[in-house]
Amino acid sequence: MASKIVLCTATNHTYAMGAAVALCSALRHLPSYGGEVTAYVLDGGLRESDWQKLTKSVQRAHSAARLIRLRPEMARFSGLPQDWGSSVMTYARLALPELVDESRILYLDADMIVQADLSPFMTRDLEGKTVAAARDVITRTIGGDYLPNEALGLNPEADYFQAGFLVIDLERWKAERVSERVLAYLSDYSEHSRYWDQSALNAMLYERWLRLEDEWNTPAFWADQKKDGSNLEDPILHFVGPDKAWLLGHHRKPAALRFFDELDRTAWRGWRPTRWRNFLKWGKYRFVTLFSAR
Repeated sequence: MASKIVLCTATNHTYAMGAAVALCSALRHLPSYGGEVTAYVLDGGLRESDWQKLTKSVQRAHSAARLIRLRPEMARFSGLPQDWGSSVMTYARLALPELVDESRILYLDADMIVQADLSPFMTRDLEGKTVAAARDVITRTIGGDYLPNEALGLNPEADYFQAGFLVIDLERWKAERVSERVLAYLSDYSEHSRYWDQSALNAMLYERWLRLEDEWNTPAFWADQKKDGSNLEDPILHFVGPDKAWLLGHHRKPAALRFFDELDRTAWRGWRPTRWRNFLKWGKYRFVTLFSAR
């Protein structure tokens, strides 16, 4: 058992519930022990009410955990390609080296459910690699993404990792200037950044990552279908792409029901998507779009 466990996620208001589920499900599965537990949140636009709920949720999940709020300068990423949610939140983790003074962190996307103990990853031998991650079971290989393979000397048959769960040797990451190199890649090869910083990370960490078992990053919709041996009991279920559990139309799928089981252990207990909430969200979007265009 590690003497220190360090978790991290990045979120804004849109992903606040997802961040609560990711962190709290991970905390709930830690064995009871007297070591130090820290959870960092990269705040890219939380409301104060979100933060208060997140704080209460973490306290319920693990009373001894320290929750630390970090505010990266998100404006620096404004010119980069935006993700599925028309957001640059995915790039927030690139600010980790300048904001976090830890030797190793476990990074979780804010759209995951953790169903197993992550503490062994704090002491797992990374065999000299910078990060450990599971293979992206959809993209699978470097050739499955639109990377500049010839220009960078990448083997298209090499494995390609999913960046939603990362075991990061932060000292090595800093020494290798990974964040700076990723940002340079995104500037130089924006047309080769289909999956935003994940594309860049795979290019810049080529042969610098340790492969974990696929089950440590199972797409939720694959688990729903039991595709390629995946199932709902896998240690991490990841709501990849636009298939988010909290969106109307996706909320009744088997993996989504597990999400709401976890959500009901947080300060968002009882929240469910409804047609009325969708209507209000659409109305707000139209209002903002209309007046920002003037």
